[in-house]
Amino acid sequence: MLVLAVRMRERDQILSLWERLAPPNETAVLATVLKTEGSSYRTPGARLLLTQDGQHVGGVSGGCLEDDIVKKAWWLTANGPVLRRYDTTADGELSTDGYGLGCNGIIHVLLERVTRDAPSALPILLAVRNSRRPAAIAHVLAPLQMVGQQLIIAPDGSINHNLSEPALIEKMLSELGKSEGGSRLFSPLPGREILLERIDPPIQLLVFGAGEDAIPVTQFAKNLGWKVKVYDGRAHYAKPERFPQADSVELRPLGSRAPVIDKWTAAITMTHSFSQDADVLRSLAERPIRYLGVLGPRKRTGQLLAETELSSLEANPALHAPMGLDVGTDGPEQVALAIIAEIQSVMNGRPAGLLRDRPGPIHSGEAVAHDDASPEHVWVRSIVCA
Repeated sequence: MLVLAVRMRERDQILSLWERLAPPNETAVLATVLKTEGSSYRTPGARLLLTQDGQHVGGVSGGCLEDDIVKKAWWLTANGPVLRRYDTTADGELSTDGYGLGCNGIIHVLLERVTRDAPSALPILLAVRNSRRPAAIAHVLAPLQMVGQQLIIAPDGSINHNLSEPALIEKMLSELGKSEGGSRLFSPLPGREILLERIDPPIQLLVFGAGEDAIPVTQFAKNLGWKVKVYDGRAHYAKPERFPQADSVELRPLGSRAPVIDKWTAAITMTHSFSQDADVLRSLAERPIRYLGVLGPRKRTGQLLAETELSSLEANPALHAPMGLDVGTDGPEQVALAIIAEIQSVMNGRPAGLLRDRPGPIHSGEAVAHDDASPEHVWVRSIVCA
């Protein structure tokens, strides 16, 4: 599943287009999936941005609904935000409209006009990316006259909203404080339906080793919208021109301190140098990293851990050695695919098995454990349309 990765890449594309709008008055339309019923290609929080000259980036479906949004978004939002309902079920209104949809679900999409200088989700997405701190947004879905109202907790902790019901604001703030990731629907008061959306920073991948096999790793990661930093102790390898897609390429002498690591960081060591790999492992051993991958056979990793006196690291679930999924690889590109796929599965908390072996329909959402688990507390993780 590449739900989170796809969204990260699209987030960058949307922000790039939004930042090109001429401030302060140029208007665009932002489309956001707020709710899905049955199966759908995209999950709540997927977005599309449409400009007045017809440019659009992002997506709210697999390409099925975008044409309708591009054609109708401007007149639909002439009087304010609207919630557009697309029924792709066999008996739905889109089944005979030439959409050719096979998702068999219902998608609720918020359409709202935005500008560079007006409050919206877009400056929050930018702040999350730049600060690498999470944010949260509570969107009102019902009643319809309140659609477009929202409460935002920015990465710096500040709160902004356009709501007028103190009781609803209090309920939203309480629920947002419990949010751990993804999106969740809940009904805090009679007749009120809210989507709680947690916005996390993109995955940061630290690549230790700037050899030829590290190049496709950085390319795969950047195509997924990750932040990628490359390090090597050899000056003839650590050259930015070798990794044009990387966010940074740095020379890292032995004994250097580990880079800043947060809960969205993964690191891999593939220097092909015993001394460099050992030094990297020593610097990362006590850091709270979610994924630490080591290239090479188990025997070599065992020697690395023994010589660095880090044998206890073998029991750390973050350590993946050898790193990568067992998909059958030969050559740098295939190895890179196996590595990136494993990191994606770990960061998303997924087992990386075959979809055909997954029990139950693949088009249904997964309930994730929550302190207040109930029918109203279901976290949407991955809803994929074939």
